Amino acid sequence: MKKIIFAQVLTTSGTTEFSGLYDKKGNAVTVEMERDNSGACLMIWREEADRSPSDCGISEEEIERTCSMHDDCGNCPLYDYCGEGTEECSDE
Repeated sequence: MKKIIFAQVLTTSGTTEFSGLYDKKGNAVTVEMERDNSGACLMIWREEADRSPSDCGISEEEIERTCSMHDDCGNCPLYDYCGEGTEECSDE
């Protein structure tokens, strides 16, 4: 992993932001440093990746119909498509 060092001096109150940085797993992060009269604060947050839902080739109506035919999400053939995070599955 290539290491890059950034330096920033905040002599008065203000905010500076470093973008184009990545964590160990390669996820994009933003680093923000803010200074005011009470001190300095360093914030680092991971940017959400653009994730588009996978397309299984059937319509939403067909997905809903298939899901409604199964009482248990674990037995549904679309379980991998829907994942564990759907409202129907999380309530069971």
